[in-house]
Amino acid sequence: MRNVYDVYRRFIDFEEQAAAIYLRMASQFSPENPELSALWLNLGIQEKAHAGLLQFCLAEELLSGTLPADEEIRNIEALFSRLTKSASNPDLSVEESFRIAIELEKSEVNAIYDSLTKPLHASPYLLRQKIATSLPDHLEHLLEESRRFNVPEEALRELKRPGGGDEAKG
Repeated sequence: MRNVYDVYRRFIDFEEQAAAIYLRMASQFSPENPELSALWLNLGIQEKAHAGLLQFCLAEELLSGTLPADEEIRNIEALFSRLTKSASNPDLSVEESFRIAIELEKSEVNAIYDSLTKPLHASPYLLRQKIATSLPDHLEHLLEESRRFNVPEEALRELKRPGGGDEAKG
């Protein structure tokens, strides 16, 4: 997958998949927990905006010279496959929804998104658009929100550690 256009299209798809996960979770919690539903809806909208910025980069050929390795792309594909399946659970708990979101935000997909959209930085207007589509720190925001929704600290302990996630779970 060394074709730059294919890489951008793949990462547009990843951002759309992230949005779909968040929107699925928003729908899951909307009847009984509208505040939690709104949190997931807002994150889904931000992921849609990320996909839009990548589409703009592709259309305008504002392309990064630094592409992710094929192995990184395969890892992200596996991550999305697993997280999509988890988010589709009709009995998804609040705790598990936060685990999914934190794992997604800790993944390398966000660092690669930043790298792929770096060409936008040449334009102050486009850089502001990029900044406007992102929370200052998704991960920290999710950890704060998890406390607000009474997710036990021990449920998130491994995910909060640097490098936490699959390798930390064993």
